[in-house]
This record gives sequence, C-alpha cells and structure tokens, in this order.
Amino acid sequence: MEQDSEQRRAALIVALVAIGVPVVAEIAASLTSDSPDRGYGPIFYVGAVLGAMVATWRATRRGLWWLIPAQPLIIVPVAVGGTILAEPGGTKTAKLGTDSATALQHVFLVAVAAIVAIIIVAVVKAVTGRYEAETAARRPVPPQRRDAARAAGARRTGASRG
Repeated sequence: MEQDSEQRRAALIVALVAIGVPVVAEIAASLTSDSPDRGYGPIFYVGAVLGAMVATWRATRRGLWWLIPAQPLIIVPVAVGGTILAEPGGTKTAKLGTDSATALQHVFLVAVAAIVAIIIVAVVKAVTGRYEAETAARRPVPPQRRDAARAAGARRTGASRG
C-alpha cells in the first residue's frame, strides 16, 4: 500500500513537471517579451524542452508511455493560450484566429524538439541502467513475507499440484 502511494506521488511529480514547466515558461515569455511572437518566444521554447527532459528523467519505464504523445497536447494549447491571453482587449476575432494559427505553426518544431529530447533522455536512462535500478529499488521483496510463505507450505507460483 505504501509502495502504491509512493508510485502515485512520483507520477504526480512527473505530470506536474511535464505540464508546469511549459506553463511557467509561457507566463515568463508573455511577461518579458515585447516582440510579435509574444507568448511563444525563446523562453517558452527552452522551458518546454527542459520540462519534457526533466519529466522523462523522473519517469519510470511504465510511466514513459504517456510523455511522448502528451508533449504536443501540452505545448500547443499552452502556446496558443498564451497568445490569446497576451492579445490586447480590443483585438478582433479574425486577428486572434490568425495569431493563434501562427503560434501553432511556431510551436510545431518545439513539440518535435521536446519529443526528440524525451527519446534521447529515455535512451540515456536505458543505456545507463537507471530504469533497472529504479525498478529494483521500488519492488523490494520483504524477506519476512517470503520466509513466512515458505514456512506455511505455500507452493511456488506455477508449481504443479501433482
């Protein structure tokens, strides 16, 4: 039970990093930029890729499956939302739509870069054996339970009743 809550906490941290870092980077880009690409500038680009990398480094092998498809679903709405929020109050709907489409175009390569960063970090983790070390650390078999089951005459898994 304690192990489940630890895994849930780790998954929550990964999700918060994957979503939170791009959102914070978007807010910082919107507040500090006066350029036409306000809301999806270099601060956002770096934050989106960095958030993906850190989330991947913290993720387990089982939790990695959602990070790759989630990146466009995180990055694109954050960038388009930042563009919408950065628009002045008197903006016409047509300009807002055009600006949103431009933001979508600009963040496409950021989403691709984030996915490539996830793959690179996952490969580095696999090559260095970090996944196996995490798995072994998270699933220790308490010797008391194993010894108690043997003493009670429990069969091994897959043993025949023969």
